[in-house]
Amino acid sequence: MTHLTRAAQSQIGQGRARLHARTLAGIAAALVIGAPNAGAQRRNKEPEDLHGSKASVERMYDFAVRHRYPFYLTPTNLDTAIAHGKLVALTGDSTYELTRGVGFSYATREAKQFITSFAPQYLAACGAPLTVTSAARPMSRQPHNANPHSVHPTGIAVDIRRPPAGPCLTWVRGALAELETKGIVEATEEHHPVHLHIAVLQPPGARFALPDLTHGVVVARVAPPQAVAASNGDVSVAAAAPHATGVRPRTYQVRQGDTLWDVAQKTGVSVRALADANHRSMTTTLQPGTVLRLPEAGER
Repeated sequence: MTHLTRAAQSQIGQGRARLHARTLAGIAAALVIGAPNAGAQRRNKEPEDLHGSKASVERMYDFAVRHRYPFYLTPTNLDTAIAHGKLVALTGDSTYELTRGVGFSYATREAKQFITSFAPQYLAACGAPLTVTSAARPMSRQPHNANPHSVHPTGIAVDIRRPPAGPCLTWVRGALAELETKGIVEATEEHHPVHLHIAVLQPPGARFALPDLTHGVVVARVAPPQAVAASNGDVSVAAAAPHATGVRPRTYQVRQGDTLWDVAQKTGVSVRALADANHRSMTTTLQPGTVLRLPEAGER
């Protein structure tokens, strides 16, 4: 009888031990489950890169609507906005340049203020000028894969070339993430095609200053633009490579699926100038194999 009692006591003790172990395992599991949330919060403050999301798109769109930035429908609407000073030219300087694929090199004053403030820091950190690849773009000229809530038609967004993997890209990601936490921009790293999309979240007429984003760091010089274009698969810039030698192609042979907008993006001319140079309307349908004349510098 005594032997059975001891056995029973031993089983009870083992059961308690197992229960205790399961309890500790449950607590540990809860802590592990909670860990990604804490990590996510840290990444929201200092993300290693900038993932696009539906929420990010909606933040940009809601900002534009809330501050009554107009969404320009056509190039004519864009021209009117430019004439009234609502959009200003991105002209480039020693710290930033524009690819020849920028069809409409205009933006809001706030977006231009961001570029002219961010570009010197980019130059200091990366050893090369920042490159703008897109700016204001009317709704009728949005690419086929554009999000319906894209803010490019308002002029508050600019796209910049993403540098190749390395210290410069690491710095750019960190700098844009820092500006996101301060509510100055909403930035997304896009992949089709590869670029960095930046919406400047500043109300009309705002004057703002960017913090020091270099923190005294200067990284190695980035690759030349044509090399970057090749690594990023940026067709429009790669097609413009002859510009580096001062030789510009005079014609373009239409490929399957090309529109006037596509050709303008690839060759760095405006859609209107391209249409005029070929005596076509801006909505004309192009046939594969057609050879288009590219406008001269004075016609762009």
